[in-house]
Amino acid sequence: MMTRFMNATTRTAYRSAQILAFLALTTAIVGTAAKTAGAGALGGGVRPEDEIAVVNTRLLCGSCDAESLRTGLLFETYAADESGHRHWQASDLDAFVSFDPAVPTIIFVHGNQLTAYDAKCEGLAAYRRLIRNQPNAPRIRFVIFSWPSARVGGLLRDVRVKAARTSPAGCQLAWLLAQMPSETPVTLVGFSFGARIITGGLHILAGGSLGHLHLEGGAASPRTPMNVVLMAAALNSNWLCPGAYHGRAMMQVDRMLLLNNCRDPAMRFYHFAVPGRGRPQALGLRGPTCLAPADWSKVELRELSRYVGNQHEVFRYLCAPGVLDQIWEYAIGSPSGIRLQAVSERELGVAAL
Repeated sequence: MMTRFMNATTRTAYRSAQILAFLALTTAIVGTAAKTAGAGALGGGVRPEDEIAVVNTRLLCGSCDAESLRTGLLFETYAADESGHRHWQASDLDAFVSFDPAVPTIIFVHGNQLTAYDAKCEGLAAYRRLIRNQPNAPRIRFVIFSWPSARVGGLLRDVRVKAARTSPAGCQLAWLLAQMPSETPVTLVGFSFGARIITGGLHILAGGSLGHLHLEGGAASPRTPMNVVLMAAALNSNWLCPGAYHGRAMMQVDRMLLLNNCRDPAMRFYHFAVPGRGRPQALGLRGPTCLAPADWSKVELRELSRYVGNQHEVFRYLCAPGVLDQIWEYAIGSPSGIRLQAVSERELGVAAL
């Protein structure tokens, strides 16, 4: 059963190879598409007007005090050098928070068992997939939030260790959001434990705490509510209920899209990640079982088992019909400035055949 839960014996090596292959493929496709698109994807598949950044929390060892965050967070940008070639270059907090606040920012939070290098590769591949979908979309900033998810020994131990790390990572994300201009349009996109980091971070940003973890001074200054996209969300289905573990998260949410899969083994056997009694169900399996009355209208849920199957893989979710269009809608309304209409599963089924 646990083998089915994560299929982890050769997963890290396979994932790295898969991400690199995907990068090569999407770079070629985006480069071809750019020749006929108005806003071309250039320089390694990155549009020249966009900014790609990494915020790396891996050296913080679970700390969430302001001084440790100011000195311990590592920032990099995927910028062009004098020859026009893009590569990762060191940056800093001041440059990060001084970025044009009018530009929509997408913060991508990855899932489990990725090294720092894997996180960059996966984030770049996700960005390139978005740009391939809408090469003429308005300018964006795409931020990869890298947390300490590299594999540790023992399948069950790995899952439980990473589950424990999501709370400090959520606090660190909350602090980062609190440093950004409050008017910046932000869309948070998370996969698996990345979804758990996002809801934990929103809970703390709204003045909540996760054990001893909280923002110094309480809730951050009011900011524009954020849009959230959660794929295979690895958190308890009742945690968004008022008074629950992440119960203040929805206070920071304008709209939330849940991309669920009842066949995903990590969702089906999620309860093994939770020590103690009970069999909690994952949000990415069941959907929210409890919300404040006013919050139900914020949530849209899609069941993707028809397209993703029994896989726990981020690109299977991203590549499901209509998902990239929905992420663009959440990020910028829609590339044309007109809100996309909801597409029924029956209509999407044509693309899946």
